[in-house]
This record gives sequence, C-alpha cells and structure tokens, in this order.
Amino acid sequence: MNFDKIDECDMKLLDSLSQSLGVSGFEKEVCTWFLKNVTSSVDTSFLDIMGNAYATIPGLENGKNIMIEAHADEIGFQVLHIGESGFLYLRRNGGIDEQCIPGSQIVILTRSGERICGVIGKKPIHLMTTDDRKRTLELNQLWVDTGLDIEEVKSRVSVGDIVAIKPNWQWLSKNRISGKSLDNKLGVFILVKVMEALSKVKPIFNSVTSVATVQEEVGSRGVVIAGYKIKPDIAITIDLDFATDVPDCSSNKYGKIELGRGVVIPLNVDSDIELSRQMEKIAKKNGIIYQMSAKPHATGGTNISRLQLVREGVRTISLGIPCRYMHTPVEVCDMRDVGAAIQLITYFCLQREF
Repeated sequence: MNFDKIDECDMKLLDSLSQSLGVSGFEKEVCTWFLKNVTSSVDTSFLDIMGNAYATIPGLENGKNIMIEAHADEIGFQVLHIGESGFLYLRRNGGIDEQCIPGSQIVILTRSGERICGVIGKKPIHLMTTDDRKRTLELNQLWVDTGLDIEEVKSRVSVGDIVAIKPNWQWLSKNRISGKSLDNKLGVFILVKVMEALSKVKPIFNSVTSVATVQEEVGSRGVVIAGYKIKPDIAITIDLDFATDVPDCSSNKYGKIELGRGVVIPLNVDSDIELSRQMEKIAKKNGIIYQMSAKPHATGGTNISRLQLVREGVRTISLGIPCRYMHTPVEVCDMRDVGAAIQLITYFCLQREF
C-alpha cells in the first residue's frame, strides 16, 4: 500500500473537486462530488436531512464501528444587501480574514443555479487618509462589483445568495498545492482514497463509514448529527492543521509542524491518548511519515471536540494535514502529507485490536 505521488487520475480528481463550491450551509456540490467518487468503493451511500454525505463498507459482526469524517464546507459569504448602485454587501459564513480578501475574484451562486463572477472592491489607497490606512478593514467597508448594470444585478442576484472565492487551485511544485478551500476539500479527497483502498481488501473486520460533514466552519453542526446517526465506537476527524514553518510563527508558542514531514498525530484532550499512541506505532511499523503535536490548545478547533461528547462519549482522534496561510485564498499544503494520512488511516481501519 503506497501513496508517494499523485498520478494523473488523482490530478483530475483534485481538479474536479476544486471546482465545487461549498460555503458553510450550502455544501451540496461538495457532498455530491464525494458520493459520485466514493460510490464504486462502498456498499451503501446516502445523504441525511442536514446534508451530510455517508459511505459505508460493512465489517464483521464482532468488529468495531469506525467513523471517518472530514468537513465539506469552506469559509465564504452570503449576500446581505444589494445597494442602489448594484454593489453587493456581504455577511461572512465562517472565519473570514477580511485583510486577505480585497481584490479577490469571487463567484456568486444564485438561487436559480447561475454562477456570476465578480470582484471584491474597496476604496483605492490613493483616496485613503493616513488614519484610514492604519485602520483594520471591516467587512462592511468592502463590496462585490459584478460589472453588471443595476437592473441586471437586481434581476439575477438575491439577498442570501452564496458568494465564494473563485476556484484557484494551482501546483507550486510537484508536491505542493495552493488555493482556497484546501480546508477541507483535501480531507474529503482523503475520505475517497481511504475507502478506495479499503475496498481492495474486502471483506474487512471493522465496519467503516466515511462522512463528508456540513457546517463545521459555523460551529461543527453537521458532525453532531452524524455522530448520533452512526453511533461509532471510534471516530477519526481529518482536517488541516497549522504549519509553523513560516516567518513570525514561533515553535516555542505553537509547536513545530512542517509541510512535507507527514500527517500530524495529536496529543491533546480531544483525542484518545491510546489511539494517538496506536497511530504512532502503526506509522513507525509501516514507514509512514508523521509528526506528533501537543497542539496550541488543549481542546477545540476541529469537529472532534463536538463529536467526542456525542451520546455517552466516543473514542476520538483528529489527524491533521499541515497547512500554511489557513483561511486565506492561498492556503498551501504538501501532498506527501495527504498521502501519509491516507496510508495511516487505511492501516488503522484494518487493525483488530484497539
């Protein structure tokens, strides 16, 4: 079992995934992509009432019930107000960094399903006072310019329409990819590849269900529903983690996490310590690159802290893919870390002792 490089099929798969829009609360395109690409590897697949997408390979009667999840949503916006001049004003869905988005190209997905292009504008620096230049930008100081006449805007765009950064994935090198919404479309890609790998060794001992969950960026809402639905014995969350191998990001304060050095195995209270140790042993045994992290915070930051508390409690672990520039339009990840996660999760799911 190996995943050291991206082949042509995976390149095409990633390219198609990059085009799907999944602003929090409106994840249908991403979840549809997930089901389309995972169905051939699993026995059953379906959507729930909230929009979570499930895919299951059943195991033997005495095996564990393992759930693997990655959130399908991305940070983005909804149209809050249409001004008299046709400019659109936005409300955020998720943790947008307003300082990073002026000048961005965007896509509006309207209620009719039309995609309309636009840009995020602000007052030119030439017209700003010295005090203006020192102030932190707020979202209500920015607007969307579609280039359309006011009549066209009002006939084609509605309050509540979703707005996403335009798909922009690009390869920076043979291993490193950059763009918006790598958080957490790479996690959804991992789900598909894990189920593909497990399908090649069926029958398997443990039952494994992968779930592309919704609304993580607005409070980890979908994963709670999924936890009650699946009732897992063990749950694995896949999400991006903060790479600290950039300037002005102290390892003394945040720990040392680097791109290309492997999947991040956590050691904080969100993760069952025995599962963390077992993941480490599996990685060592199989030559999988990995990094251990105590995490900057004792709890929180991913779906796992909510999932851990479902029903009477769940044994959980949250694996991380190192990422630079989180929640910006130019996130950067290394596919060697993605490959390590695919291998580690696959081997873990094939274990018989937990």
